[in-house]
Order: sequence, then structure tokens, then C-alpha cells
Amino acid sequence: MAQQKSFLNALKWSYTANWGQQGFTALFTAVLASLLGPHDFGTVSIALIYTGFLQMFLDQGFVTALIQKKELEREHLDAVFWMDQVLSLILIAVSILLSGWWARKNHAPEVAGIIAALSLCIPIQGMSLVQNALLSRQMDFKSLSIRSNVAVLISGMVGIGMALAGFRAWALVGQQIVKDSTAAVLLWRLSSWRPRFEFSWRHLKDLSGFSASNFLALLGIYADVQAASILLGLLFGPVPVGLYKIAERMANGIQAAVTSSIQAVSLPEFSRWQDNPEALRKSALVCIRLCASMALPAFAGLAAVAGPLMATVGPKWTPATDALRILSVLNAALMFAYFTGPLLQALSRPHQLAILEWARTAVGAVFLVVAGVFVKDQSVTWQLAGIALARFITGALIVTPVFVYIFMRLCKISLRDLFSACVPSMAASLSVGSAVMLIQASGWLANSRPGFVLAAEVVIGSVAGLPVLLSLDGELRGAVGRLLQRGLGVQFASKRLI
Repeated sequence: MAQQKSFLNALKWSYTANWGQQGFTALFTAVLASLLGPHDFGTVSIALIYTGFLQMFLDQGFVTALIQKKELEREHLDAVFWMDQVLSLILIAVSILLSGWWARKNHAPEVAGIIAALSLCIPIQGMSLVQNALLSRQMDFKSLSIRSNVAVLISGMVGIGMALAGFRAWALVGQQIVKDSTAAVLLWRLSSWRPRFEFSWRHLKDLSGFSASNFLALLGIYADVQAASILLGLLFGPVPVGLYKIAERMANGIQAAVTSSIQAVSLPEFSRWQDNPEALRKSALVCIRLCASMALPAFAGLAAVAGPLMATVGPKWTPATDALRILSVLNAALMFAYFTGPLLQALSRPHQLAILEWARTAVGAVFLVVAGVFVKDQSVTWQLAGIALARFITGALIVTPVFVYIFMRLCKISLRDLFSACVPSMAASLSVGSAVMLIQASGWLANSRPGFVLAAEVVIGSVAGLPVLLSLDGELRGAVGRLLQRGLGVQFASKRLI
């Protein structure tokens, strides 16, 4: 019971972190997108792909190794921390040295200067990795929640202020640097661990067996996630990248808000039950059911309101509408594959995860290149839709079935168990999509402003989907009822005190 409370408490704070972070991020992104444009977003996105790749070499899978390892000693933490400090200096030099080459390849010479500035984030990230791993291992998502929400809020206000002052793309650069800096400072304030001036090769090697395979998997994931943006940049330049990134950021924002919390908690949770097959099976089903209950209706709604959403952000962003619809459906399908990675890591099978991720990346790259050739001479709308469709074919039709099969096999979950866990959310998704499309087909809101149409469709979809979900999911209905009773009880008690 205590362990279950620990899991639910961690999940609560993880959701607080993600909902706050994604809510603020969505708000600031919409405001900055209306103030700036696709070219500015695309330019900074091209730079962030480059610096983000280099930052992965700070981690090298050691963060996951620190979370997963059963017997963790202080020497493990010191070794990883000091290794990161040395690597930070090397990676800054590499970042600046090759920035001009990356800028030329993406038809955006201004990217070189932006990369030089964003390279400051590399040592900032290196100062934070071990503390972040420790808090995740301890399931202290309350501290992580405070850190992420405050960092996003402060950096968002800085970015908007710089955009209003006319800094253009540099507003996004300032936002990123302030975000990472604030997060690092808060993390050091919230974490009690401090490094000692000691380094142990033996303890670093003790982690390397797990971390090396995990790092290969992380590289594969990064390459797969960024492949579409990289191809767009190499073929077409910053503007298509900016448009695609906005659509991708909206779809991934929903994914992060409703699923990343469960995914983040699932690694320490699965690691806890790695020697208890029945408990692992139950935990896996709970994760799938919770994730589906929120993800599937949310993505159905996002796909349905894509048109008014992009129009609300601004007319210069409407070419990304079809790409957003496709990416929404893709993320709904990928929801079923989200827990295979944490499960393989928890079961000490990172080499299998690495093979899966690189196979996924290779297949995805083939489809992306073929799509890029076909849409090269088309309009930007077709370019974006073609790339998004290639991602959909790989993710929904190839990756998801394979990952789900592996997940079910390792957890000993039957197809019937999986289907039963997802029936309420599937029915709610159908209700959400049908209600919004019915309103759109009626033409009742055709002459209204995009912002009003968006708000109306969101309300209609929610009203249509939520009762269906609650009526079919007894456990969720009971949880909501308990929350309401607790809230009413607190309110009643407060009135009595007054």
C-alpha cells in the first residue's frame, strides 16, 4: 500500500510539472509565434537540433543507469558529475567549431552565431544531470515540478519581452538560455546532493555496461525524432522547419502533458517490480489505462480543431494545419508504444532497446527521403504534409505494432487485457472527434473569429467526450468522485470555521 501511494504521489507531482510546463509553454509559444514568424522559429530550431545532439553526449545513458541501478554508491554520482564537467568544455569547442558547416548545410548562415550563444546551455546542462537523476530515482517529482514550472514561466516572460523589443530570433535564444539557467539554479537549491572532489574510474565503468547500450538507444530516438526537421532544413531551409516545428511542438505538447508524466514515473516503477512478474503486469496495465484515458481523447480533439487552432496563432502558420492533423493521429497511435522503452531499461535490456530504436530510425529515414523527393517541387503545405505522412507510416503502421508486441510479451499481457484497458478512451475519442466534426459540417461557426471557433469546439468536444469516458471507466469515475467529495469536504469545513 505504501509503495502504491508512493507511485501515485510521484505521478501526481509529475503531472503537476508537465501540465504546468506544457501549459506555460503552449501559451508562450502561441504568443511568440504571433510576434515572430516561421523563419525565426525555423532558424532557432535548426540550431537547437545541433546543440541538442551535442548535449546528449553529456548524458551517454548514465542518467538512466543511475535511476535503474539497484545498489547505488556515492562514488557513482561523483564520477558521472566530473565526467560531465570535462565533456562540457570539449563539446563547447566542438559546437562552435562546426557551427558554420551546419549553418551552410541548412541554407541559414545566421544559425552559426545562434549556435555559439546556445552552446552556453551545454555546461549548464552538465551541472544538472546527476541531481535530476537522483530526484527521479527518489520519485521526488514535487521538486522537479517546482523547478520546471518556474523555469518555463520566467524564460517565457523573458522571451516575450525580447520579442517585443525587436530581437526576432534572438528572443527564442534568450528564452532557452534563461530557461536552462533558471532550472539549473533551482535544481541545486532543491537537491541536497553535492559532488565531492573525487573521481573513480571503477565506478564509472560499473555504470558503463548499462549506459553504453542505453546511449545508443537514446541516439536512435533523437535521430528518429529530429529526422523530419533535419530533412526539411537540408532540402528547403528555415521556413518549412519553423512551420513543421510548430505543428510538432503542439502535438508533442499534448503528448508530454498527458503521457510523459506516466512515462517518467514508469521507469522507477518498473525497476521496482523487475523481479515480480505479476506486480509488473499490473503496473504496466495501470500505466496503459491511465495514459490512454487522457491521450486518445486529447489527440482526437487536437486533430479535429487543428484548423481554427493554427488560424488563431496567425495566418502565416496555416500551412502547417494538415501536418498537425497527421501528427496528432500519429501520436495517438504511438501512445501504445511509449512504455516499451522504460520497460526494457527497467529489465536491464538496453541493448535490445538500442537495436529497436536504430531499426526504427533506419526505416523512418527511408520513408522520409522518399517523401522528400516526391514533395520537393510542391507547395510548402504539401511538403509539410508529405513529411508528416512519412512519419505516420513509420510510426503508426510499423513501429507501434512491433513495440506493443514486445511490451505485451514481456509483461505477459494478452490482447484482450490491452483492449479492455483502452475501450473507454477509444469510445471517448470517437465522441470527441464526431462532435467537433458535426459542428464543423453544420457551418454554424463558419463566420466567427478563429479564437471563438477554437474555444467553442474545445468545449463541445470536452462535453461530448468526458461523460462517455466516465461512464465506461469505473475506476476513473470513482477517483473523480473521491476528489470531488474531498474538495466539498474541505469547502464545508472551511465554511464552518468561518
